[in-house]
Amino acid sequence: MAADRPRAITGEKRRLGSVYPNHALFSAPHRLFFLVGAIQLVASVLVWLIILIGLYTPAVPTLSLTVDGISAHSFLMLYGLFTFFVFGFLTTVFPRWLATEVIDPRRYVVIAILLAAGIAGYYLGLFTRRDIAFVGNMIFVAGWGLGLWTLVGIWRRSNHPDKRFALFPLTCATAGCAGAIVYALWLWTSRPELRQAAIAIGMWLYLVPLIVAVSHRMIPFFSARVLNDYTVVKPDWTLPATLLCVTVHCLLAIIGQPEWTVLADLPLALLAGWHSVRWGLVRSLHVPLLGMLHISFAWLPVAMGLYTAQRLLQLTDAPFDLGMAPLHALGIGFVTSMVVAMASRVSLGHSGRPLVADRIILWTFVIVQLTAITRVLAEIPLPGNGYAYLGLVLATAVLWLAAFIPWSLRFGAIYLRRRVDGAPG
Repeated sequence: MAADRPRAITGEKRRLGSVYPNHALFSAPHRLFFLVGAIQLVASVLVWLIILIGLYTPAVPTLSLTVDGISAHSFLMLYGLFTFFVFGFLTTVFPRWLATEVIDPRRYVVIAILLAAGIAGYYLGLFTRRDIAFVGNMIFVAGWGLGLWTLVGIWRRSNHPDKRFALFPLTCATAGCAGAIVYALWLWTSRPELRQAAIAIGMWLYLVPLIVAVSHRMIPFFSARVLNDYTVVKPDWTLPATLLCVTVHCLLAIIGQPEWTVLADLPLALLAGWHSVRWGLVRSLHVPLLGMLHISFAWLPVAMGLYTAQRLLQLTDAPFDLGMAPLHALGIGFVTSMVVAMASRVSLGHSGRPLVADRIILWTFVIVQLTAITRVLAEIPLPGNGYAYLGLVLATAVLWLAAFIPWSLRFGAIYLRRRVDGAPG
């Protein structure tokens, strides 16, 4: 089987290249998904910035939305942005992990079109009619479901001796689809508990465990290839322990008992911190592209530490709290940083370019770190009025755009061009 795999994949890539001979965009699954994701990195926060300016600037008219701004922002960030990178990554690596043929472009093009059309419909409905946003959401879910069906098919066809690992990211992606359905039900019914459940599922059962699972596989793998005398640390029990922690947090958030999530947050903070140290955070900094992965993961123990502090403050009836600082340390610091690190690495490697972090990649990653820090600082209770908070929140959106406009232009151009080494893909 192993001996036949390179020939099978090469032959399949040649066959796929004949389907869309004039379009490099269709020569590998990640190209199309990442291109839409790159557009969403800018569009989703640009819309949020316009909403914020309208809300807080008297001279600028407030946008008339069919969905409140925070709910729209939550959906776009949890589901409508990162999902394109998730499917771009999984449709690329699943055949490699499970030693199967690559996916027919006729399948992944349809998936990407449904996802993109669904998000476009959601945007349209956001500014016109709520039922249009609902229809867009359901088209998005249809694309997501087809993507899951495709990944399940790869898993079932695989004869790999150990394919259990692939079930973890597949389960997380399935949970994400369920969360998007719950959000659609909220659009239809306006029941607040559905919105709360959709947000909790999107973060705690979809994005966080999925990125942790990918990190467990990829960070030690890449580190062992670059660092001398590197010891791979991948205990079998840590992923199930992570799943337990995030599930407990999610359930407590859904039932309205967030103060008790400390029972899950503290163990996850300690577990993630232990992994960050054992995986060689300090050593990785000598290789920027590798260091980006390690720094991104290091945000997880920081975020969970903030969640732990937040819950302890609540349990002790402290006169102040940390607001949404833990959420943004997790969403921007951990999730977004890891997407930048992973997507940059995949895009370079699969375009035939050297695996080296150039100025644009480093600029984007550094500005994302500043974005996360700025948004966390906005939530720290300080004496004075709310102008500092408002300024920091607006600065966060501006920093995000400053980070991702150059990144999206650079890699968007790469996705539209053939590999520089002439190889297929």
